[in-house]
Formats: sequence, C-alpha cells, structure tokens
Amino acid sequence: MRRLLRPLAALALTFLGAAASALSPPPPPFKPPTNWQPPAIVVPMPGQQAIQLRSVQIRATLAAGQAQTEVEIVLFNPNQRQLEGELQFPLLEGQVVTGFALDVNGRLRDAVAVPKARGQEIFEDIRRRRVDPGLLEATAGNQYKLRVYPLPPRGERRVLLTIAETLPRHAAGALLRLPLEFGAPVEALDVSVAAPGATAREVTLVGGPAGVTPNSIQSSQDGSALRFTRQRWEAPRGPAGWLQVALREPDRPQLMRGESGGARYFSGLLPLRDEPVRRPEPKHIALVWDASGSAAQQARVLPVLDAWFGALRQPVQVSLLVVRNRVEPVRHFTVSPGGFAALADALKREPFDGSSNFDDLPIPSGVDATLLVSDGLATDGQRLINYRGTAPLFAINGATAADVPRLTRLAERTGGAYVDAAALAPAQAARVMLMHGWRIERLHSLVADDLVAPSLAVRDGRIALAGRLIDDGGVVEVALTHPDGRRRTLRTRLPGTDTGRRWPGQQWAQWRSAQLADNAVSHAGELRRIAAEHGIAGPNSSLIVLELASDYAQYDLPAPPELAAEVAQLRQQRQGQQRATQQAHLEQMVRQFEARQRWWERDFPREEQVKKEQAAASTQAALGEAKLRRDASPPLPAMLAPAAPAGPPMESRAGASRAAAAAPASRMQQLAADSAAPAPAQASARIALQAWIPDAAYLRRLADAPDGDLYAAYLDERRENAASSAFFMDAAGLFLQRGQPELGLRVLSNLAEMNLENRQLLRLYAYRLVQARRHALAVPVFERVATLAPNEPQSWRDLALAQADAGQPQRAVDHLWQVVSRPWHGRFAGINMIALAELNALATQAQATGRPLDLSRVDPRLQRNLPLALRVVLAWDTDDTDMDLWVTDPNGEVASYGRPLTRQGGAMSPDATGGYGPEEFALKQARPGKYVVQAQFYGHRQQALSAGTTVMVRVTTGFGTPAARDEWLTVRLTRGSETVRLGEIEVQ
Repeated sequence: MRRLLRPLAALALTFLGAAASALSPPPPPFKPPTNWQPPAIVVPMPGQQAIQLRSVQIRATLAAGQAQTEVEIVLFNPNQRQLEGELQFPLLEGQVVTGFALDVNGRLRDAVAVPKARGQEIFEDIRRRRVDPGLLEATAGNQYKLRVYPLPPRGERRVLLTIAETLPRHAAGALLRLPLEFGAPVEALDVSVAAPGATAREVTLVGGPAGVTPNSIQSSQDGSALRFTRQRWEAPRGPAGWLQVALREPDRPQLMRGESGGARYFSGLLPLRDEPVRRPEPKHIALVWDASGSAAQQARVLPVLDAWFGALRQPVQVSLLVVRNRVEPVRHFTVSPGGFAALADALKREPFDGSSNFDDLPIPSGVDATLLVSDGLATDGQRLINYRGTAPLFAINGATAADVPRLTRLAERTGGAYVDAAALAPAQAARVMLMHGWRIERLHSLVADDLVAPSLAVRDGRIALAGRLIDDGGVVEVALTHPDGRRRTLRTRLPGTDTGRRWPGQQWAQWRSAQLADNAVSHAGELRRIAAEHGIAGPNSSLIVLELASDYAQYDLPAPPELAAEVAQLRQQRQGQQRATQQAHLEQMVRQFEARQRWWERDFPREEQVKKEQAAASTQAALGEAKLRRDASPPLPAMLAPAAPAGPPMESRAGASRAAAAAPASRMQQLAADSAAPAPAQASARIALQAWIPDAAYLRRLADAPDGDLYAAYLDERRENAASSAFFMDAAGLFLQRGQPELGLRVLSNLAEMNLENRQLLRLYAYRLVQARRHALAVPVFERVATLAPNEPQSWRDLALAQADAGQPQRAVDHLWQVVSRPWHGRFAGINMIALAELNALATQAQATGRPLDLSRVDPRLQRNLPLALRVVLAWDTDDTDMDLWVTDPNGEVASYGRPLTRQGGAMSPDATGGYGPEEFALKQARPGKYVVQAQFYGHRQQALSAGTTVMVRVTTGFGTPAARDEWLTVRLTRGSETVRLGEIEVQ
C-alpha cells in the first residue's frame, strides 16, 4: 500500500505551446445535501418489527483523487417468521457500486454481474424455492436497492458493499464524504479511513461527528489513517451526521494503472486552470419545468433562477414548457433583470403531479438557451429526454434522486452545463450558467483505446479521463478549445506499472457505461460485457449471489471458486437439454391445439335448463372438494389434454419455415376461409360489466366535489394518500367519468412515479390506459414492463395486445408467437394456448382487410383461427396469487377449474395458481340468456399485498371475427376468499 502513490511522482505534464498555469480556485466547502435521504430497510410485510442494524463497519481507502469504500452491514430479524429484506440507499454523484458479497453458510460470497432483468428473474425463481439469493440493483438515477432472502427468524445476515468514486475537489484537497445516517440506530459502528503513503499534514478532517477531531488522524510508516467507533449510534441530521476527510492534491497528474476484466486500464486526473469567460447573454430562452410528482424537491432551484436572471443585463423572453405526463401548452413571459417574481409565482402555482414524459419537447425556434429544470428521471413514454434544440442547454437539478450522468451529458453535448442546486449556493450556481471555459475537443493515444472522460468541460480545475491500455509506455493527448478561440493540447505519460488494482478498470467501466446509456438498446451487448467483466451495478446490470452450484449452472453464471468444479460438471450435463426442451414444448403445443380444434368442431347437444339453485349448490360443493384435492400443478383439463399418441418428430424450425413458404396459398386460403366463415356469435349481445366503487373516505369527498373544484380536492387529499396506488387509480377513474380526460391521465400517471421500475405498478398503469382506450400511451409502458420482466410471458402478451389495439398487428403477432413458442416456468400454465388463440385471430382479421401478416415464424400446424361467440379472460397484477374465473351460463352451470367443460361447450383454461393468470373462458356457440362473470380470490403467497390485488377482465363477443367487440373492467380485491361479481353478458 505504501508504494501506491510513488509512481505518480514521476509522471510529467507538458503543454504544447503554453506552460502550465495555476489551478482554478477550489470550489466552496462541501455541504451535505439538505434533502439527503438516509438508507432505509424495508420489509414488505405489514405488522412486523423493523429489521435492526447489528453493526456497520466502513473501511475507506484514498489514493490519486479516488476512493474505494467497503461497507459491511449485519442485519438482524427480530421477528418470529422468515422475511425478505430490502435495503434502499442513494449514492452521491460520481459513485458506483463495484462489489457486493453476501454470507452463505457462514462465509462471504462475492456476487457476479448479470443483466438487470435476468437478475430479477433469477432472484425471484430461487426465492420461491426458499433458497438463499441476494440481488443488488440500481433503480433509477443514483438510487440502489439490495434484496436479501431469507432473513431467518431471530437471525442475522451479513452483506458487504464496495463503492468506488472519483473524489470532488475541496479547498483542502480531494474530499471523501461518508454519510453516517442509516435511518435506524446502529448497535455498533466502526469507521476507518486510510491514505496509504500520505503524511498527517496531507490528510485534513473537514467535518465529522462529535468527538472526532484532527487528532484522530494517526500516521505510520504505511501512511495516515483515521478511525473511530461508536455504540448505539444514531447520527444527527446535517453535517454532524457526515464524516468528511480531504487528501491534499499535488499540482501534477494523478494517474493509476490496474487490471480488470482481463485487460489493463488507466484512470486519473489532470490539473488545469479553467480560465472561464462570460457567455453571450441570451435574448430568448426556453424554460422546461419538470412538474412531475417526483420533482417536488425542484422548488429549491427557484433561488438559482432568481440569481441567474438577476445577473443578466437586459430583458429576456421566456417560453415556458411545463412537463408532466405530457407537455403543457407553451406560455410566454418577459423577465427583466431583477424581475423574476412574476415568473416565479407562475412556477409556484404549478402542482407537482403526474409522471415525466420528455418524448416530445417543442422547443421554439430561435431560442438562445434552454434551461431544463429536472432530476433527469423520465418515467413515462420512451423514457428519453428528446432534446432536438441546438442552443446550449443548462440542466438544473435540486433533487437527491437524479440521473446526474444523463443530465451532464445532455448539457455538455450542447455546450451548456449541469448545475447542482442542492450543493451550490444560488450565486455560485448562477456563475456556472453565466461562464464557460476550456472544453475537451479530442482524446488521443497510440497505446490506449476507448478513451473516455465523464465531463467534456473542465470541472473543479481538473480533467478526469480513463482508457484501456493496449501497450506499455506512451502518452495520452487531450486537445482543448476555449470560447475565445484558443486551442491547447495536454500531454501526459501513462503509468508503466500497476498501482491501482481494479480501480482504474472499474472507473473506466462506470464512465463508459454512462456514455452508452443514452442509447442502451443499441449498445445492450457492450453494456452487458462491461458489467460482467468489471463487476459493476448500473442502469443495465445487477449483482447477484446464489447458494447452490446447481443454480449457477442452471442460469449460466460464473461460479465462485469454491463451487467451480461442481458447476463445470453440471454444465456439461446440461448441454443439449435446452434444444430438446424447446422441441418437446412445441410438440406439446401441437397436441394441445389438436385437442382445442376437436373441442371447437364438436357439436354440443342442447340440454334442458335446470334450476339455478340446484346447479349452484352442486357446483359450489364440487368446487370446494376439488380445491382441497388439487396440487400446485394440476393436470390439463380433459378437453385440452392430448387425446392421441404423439405423432412423428417435428421437423426442424428451418424445415417448418420452408414448408410454410412452399405452400403459402393453402394457408392463406384457410385464413381467408376462417375470416369469411359465419361468426358463431348470436345476433346481438349486451355486455354489462359492473363498475367497482371502493369504499374510501377520500373518494366520497372527491365524488361530492363540483367539477370545477375536483382537482383542488384531489390535491388536498393527495397529501395523505401519496403512497397509495389505489388512491391514484380511484381518483383518475373519477376524472375520466366526469369528462376530464387530461387530468384523469395526469393523475393516473403518478403510478409510474411511485416506486421506480416496479412492474406491478407499471402494469396497473398500462391496464388502466388500455381500459381508457389510450392504446398508444399504453404500448411504451408495456414495453418497459417487458424489459423489466422478460421472463414472464404476461409481459409479452400484454404488450402484444396493446400493440394490436394501437394498429401494430405484425409486432403483436411476433410477440404473441414468443409467448406460444417458449417453454415458460410451470407456474404459467395455460398462457401459451390463450396467446395462440389471439395470434390466429389477429392474423385472420388482417387477412380479411387485405393486409396479411408475415407468419413465417409460426409453425403451420398451429395456424388456424377458431372464432368464438363469447370469450372472457381474467388476469391480475400480483405474482404468486391464486385467482379463479367463474362463468355461470343460462343453465345455471358454472364453468371453472373444477368444471372445465360445461354441457353447452363452455371451456375453461387450466387453473393458474402461481402467476398472474390469465384464465380464459371460451364458448363457440352461445345460447340466448344471461352469462354471469365472477372472480374468486383464494389468496396469495407473497409477503406483502400492498393495496390488494387488481383484477382485469376482458370480455369479447364475436372473438376472431370482424365483428369482435371488447369491454374492459378492473376491480381491486383485498381479502382472501373473496368472491366478486364482475358483470354479465346478455345474449339475445
């Protein structure tokens, strides 16, 4: 460790055409963000005692303007039942998680990097088997979430987090900031900070808890260190709850070299005086004001705007764009120097409500600058900040949870700047916007590739950069330009020996990933490789720890050293299994579809009506007995089970495609015949779904409010109900019923803001958009769900149906085929056949309109439309939930999991007990009379059921025909063993 900094002294910095000048004045002393939210431990189980922090040990090491901090936490579960724990914590700007370990069998086991959606899939699959997994993931911006399962009753779990960062400058040097607030008391706190090779004079205590003084810094032959311990620690709010230590920075380059991911990297800092000059003053600006629900902290930027407008020397025209789930109409203001009050009052009147959608920013032509006041968290639409302006953009943020790298890149790409309103005084923040100086024009080296800088502007009197080394020795060149026309090139020799372990590679990985994140879809492969090679958690990657060797083999993850041999042997045994499983699944689908066709072609006899009371009584008794007998994976109902031995082996996928291409006429003729066939529906059918009216005090008050006062009443009630998804759904429904759709959609969009990247809330949001016939708005939300949960077939089916309704039938069919053709987890039984019916119906309808779809990927044996007179599909939004669909026909006979085939031919799909559904009732010929639809909520196997389970029912008459008609309904259930009447269909 003592040798860590020695090679740095030999590095020389030369300028081409100019000598080095003094460093820029250091930034002001660091002030902890006033809106800092300490880490929180969440247990998704109401009524349980809070998880306790038995101990927290923090070990930080400082070198070359960088720091690596290890945080070891021991969690204790004081309850008598096993729980899942979730540690939610923010990071400061420039920090990244580079390691995570969890105790397994008494020893810490290091995590491995996985794609984010894959990590969620693995974690939840293993948790259902009651085996130990741990998952660390970034949620949005600088927010992270650590999920640990299980926390044993009256037992402990130990976790270790490693965080790396490039330290910001302070008057005393590179500043380490350690928050010591944990949101709960800590029984034992142990903190140490080491600066290898540094003397006590080079290490400064800037601030810390009571009792920590400069004398706490001790020197030795290895360097300097500070350490203190506390018992029953509960940090005070404010600066006393932070430890701040500065390491003096030399007036020379600070570069380190190290190996990571099988390659060598360098990273470091070059000193440079910025020499800023004043920008030309704008005459016309666009002010983009993020007024979404999560932006409430942005009110702190008003003093910054006041200081900036006050520093201008002439009036400026302002085009105000207020952004929520949509961009509000542009408003215009004129602001004179010192005359910001009128505009400030207008901004204060804007409520923070709804999601944030920056897909379309109509920046007026001719503006000289754009001020974007936002945390950078686009939660709706395509989740991009689609800025097409050419004027410099200044991103101003005052929130703790923010996507700082995105805002910084967006601002610097246009020649603007990022402003942290929470860390800078108003006058200092205004100066960042008023001045500009040296900028990086080009990075170049003959011995290094993939050079990257986190900022194109000189920040804090330094230039940060990193790259991948391809040879030893050599130099790196930084070409700079200045607004006054000057140019300059910095050259520095790269280090020739390893001095920084994995730090340089992980620093490069962080900056490179942030650079690629703006177009994550195009760079998905590179982002996965970077995360896997360098072990970092970020927007597209997570870190996971598993217990069993079989799990590492099953999910194809790098094995920990102690399991490497066993995992390698298991992987050999698994070779070839996936292909066999895929082929077996498709053959099973063919057999099930053959059984479905036999049911559809069967002529069911007309039976005399029996008394409804007798039918209901006998059916209920049968249901109760069957419910007790059935196991977790019930067999297929008789009408869907294979009725004959399997045929010859299926031809290869390429062969099937060739067969389809060789004889397209017969398949198209079949589709045309299907679409032209008489619809099996009766002459007319009336669908009367039963609107659900919750019994909530807030809704009674809103229902009594006049139309003109409804939004004000909603804002007032929101103060007490902001954490309730039910509140936003209920209130949105009321606005939509009152003929105020724009406000209704705004209120509904809060679901996208409540818990970032929560697929349950996003599904609710999208389902309600579909019910409101806003299919184009629902598609990007379902796309986000599919990204978060690609392992759940419901994600792709929901997306496909929304795409079909939005006029994208080809994309819909492609996604439905994914649902049909993939062998999903056994708890998703039945969804393949439901999706196949929808695929064929879409293809037939497209053929009837003269715009046939490409079905070359669909096995020809599965291509046949089976129209229905009546179809009811039930789905729900919570995993591990047992919900049943019941349909009572005019004979009084109930179709359900216990009676999957009624006398008149009503067929019920397999019982879905472990996922989200769906369950389907299908009827080819509907006898006249009344059909009653009910949902039976048996219960769930979750640790939490916040706000209950929301049930979605879709009733279709004339399914698979041009006369198809859909009606939607959503109902929220909160109690187990609850039966709800959803509606009725009257067939004439």
